[in-house]
Amino acid sequence: MSNLGERITPFRGLLYNRDIVGEIAKVVAPPYDIIDQARQQELYDRSPYNIVRIELNRDQDRYASAEATLTQWLADGVLRRADRPAIYHYSQSFEVGGAARLRTGFVVRYRLEEFARGKILPHEKTFPAAKEDRLKLLSSTRTNISSIFGLYSGAPELEGLRDTIAARPATIDLIDDLGIRNQLRAFESPEEIATIQKALAPSRILIADGHHRYETALNYARQTQPSGNGGAGYVMMALVGSDDPGLVILPTHRIVRRLRPEAIASFKSAADTFAVEEVSDRAKLGELLRGARHGTIAVALREHDKFFSLRLRDHDILARLLPDVPGEVRNLDVTLLHTLVFDRIFSLKAAEIRKGGNVEYTIDADAALDTVREGRADGAFLMNPPTIRDVERVSDAGATMPQKSTYFYPKLLTGLVMNPLDD
Repeated sequence: MSNLGERITPFRGLLYNRDIVGEIAKVVAPPYDIIDQARQQELYDRSPYNIVRIELNRDQDRYASAEATLTQWLADGVLRRADRPAIYHYSQSFEVGGAARLRTGFVVRYRLEEFARGKILPHEKTFPAAKEDRLKLLSSTRTNISSIFGLYSGAPELEGLRDTIAARPATIDLIDDLGIRNQLRAFESPEEIATIQKALAPSRILIADGHHRYETALNYARQTQPSGNGGAGYVMMALVGSDDPGLVILPTHRIVRRLRPEAIASFKSAADTFAVEEVSDRAKLGELLRGARHGTIAVALREHDKFFSLRLRDHDILARLLPDVPGEVRNLDVTLLHTLVFDRIFSLKAAEIRKGGNVEYTIDADAALDTVREGRADGAFLMNPPTIRDVERVSDAGATMPQKSTYFYPKLLTGLVMNPLDD
């Protein structure tokens, strides 16, 4: 994309009109990729104006229906453009492990840049079907309905600005379904906006969440505005400091619905590569996993009464098996799981996993173990999460993690503010 225009700009966001929709909590939604059919129905029932009707419409021609819904809401005043361009301060207050956390960021229009330039980097792989879906929605609505989640490095001069705006009344203040307090405030002062632009202009940006939507925005801009000098040359992004104390990555565990019976029967071969410890209760299993930090996978198998902790004996084995894979990726527990456990022990190949339908993902360890104990899955595989430094090292090496390697918590809400591309 072109260098024309500021890297970070304010925008006249689309915001819900409370006089029509009532409580904003009833019209927002979690990200589209974690909304299943039951959740979609719940959101539809919650309000005739819930953002899911645009972001994840269920009609037969869902893209045309999303476009028609957006057009009608604009005509009826359900959504209104802000009077002035702004950069939005987005804060989320939540608890993890009994500890209170606060994560803050800036919702901006970000000038699209190719990854090859090195100023913005991905960390996870993407898949064509998801990008095709998001491209159809973007082409129909010409609006960023949800925000990409990016991480910036440096910019200590923004700390004082965050404190200043936190003392102002919030434009939006709601508690979501997970008990997380979400607040949105607008920076409209030209001086404050200029401070944010100057501070973030040199930063390297790492995409934390929204890889498919970023690549979709790039593709759409190439098709419609190859010069990059226009609204489609930008995308809405929430930027959070990589050293923000509220930045949390949760583990993404794997549930395997079907494992080959002969593979389960030969699980004892794991002892060739791992130190295997049998555990009677899940609390002890969790302690072993958390205490290991790196190189350990927890396993539950159908028709086995006990759980298993697998601790890698030889950390050089992945270097021998994957000599062409960057060390930053080889050292991840997700690589350990897919290469040594799935492929070598259970003959669960990468192509089968990519095809989908057999492997599911969850951040809830107990729920994963329950699926096995209740006979709804053949195996559950638990991991520790990567650290933010792991993510940065992979991206800086020009590599990517397997899909579903990270789960940045909490997710950004969809529907707080939207970015029309015709601005």
